[in-house]
Amino acid sequence: MAIAERQQTSTVRVNGIRLAYSEWPGERGPIICLPSVGGHKGTFNHIAQSLAPRYRVLALDLRGRGDSDKPAEGYGFAYHARDVLAFADALGIDSFAFIGHSFGATVAVYTASIRPKRIRVIVLIDGGCDPNEEVLEAMRPMLRRMGMAFPSMDEYLAAMRTLPFFREWNPTLEQYLRDDVNILPDGSVRSKVSSEALERDLDVHFYYSMCVHFPTVTCPTLFIRPGNGLLGDRTHILDEREAAAFVAWFPNCQRVDVPGVNHYTMVHHDNPPVIPPIQTFLSEQQI
Repeated sequence: MAIAERQQTSTVRVNGIRLAYSEWPGERGPIICLPSVGGHKGTFNHIAQSLAPRYRVLALDLRGRGDSDKPAEGYGFAYHARDVLAFADALGIDSFAFIGHSFGATVAVYTASIRPKRIRVIVLIDGGCDPNEEVLEAMRPMLRRMGMAFPSMDEYLAAMRTLPFFREWNPTLEQYLRDDVNILPDGSVRSKVSSEALERDLDVHFYYSMCVHFPTVTCPTLFIRPGNGLLGDRTHILDEREAAAFVAWFPNCQRVDVPGVNHYTMVHHDNPPVIPPIQTFLSEQQI
């Protein structure tokens, strides 16, 4: 059986809501993967396929995203951490590794800070920190479009192609975007993401100071940073000075830079360049 065919999609009920996830069976791990603020579990398809069947990999839709429930309340890192830990409990998982992209990486940092005995290692894919306003301004056009209905799939994809950080178009990115929408009875499409959930999470984000959590994350940590910013050579999630300071805050953190990709294309790529450093890191940590 091909690795892709081993993928299973299911749901679990925790904390009064239903969370959707994909799973790739494997011998070691497990590894729980968390997507970006507006992302979904499909972010990790290629990464998971490269790790299974050596590792058991689970990619989760956070509340308010993808195929998970979208309650009116319960947003912010404390709630997401509570969901992730309840998700692990429901599957009988005592301790695990994290791979988080962007906002998902920040949820991983927060969770590891409050429950250090449960987290073995963390991989942070260009995330884990407080956002700055320049980055949020660059991302806002995409976040706004997630609350819009488009007359057709073609028009939705055409609108996404105009975003500067999606101009390195590829089949994986297109499929990821197709999987992120519901097709309505009239043929129009709308993102599965709750725009209200995004607003609540981003609002709450600014009431956290993530730097106070960094020194308490004692497990081995890998931070992967793209060579390109959201707008070419600028608008990095963390600029060079910030990235160096970020890594230094963690007691046991190493850094890898991957050239030629940005915050999104480093994962939404036919051959994600984050895979080799993740494989090396997990092997070194004997996860």
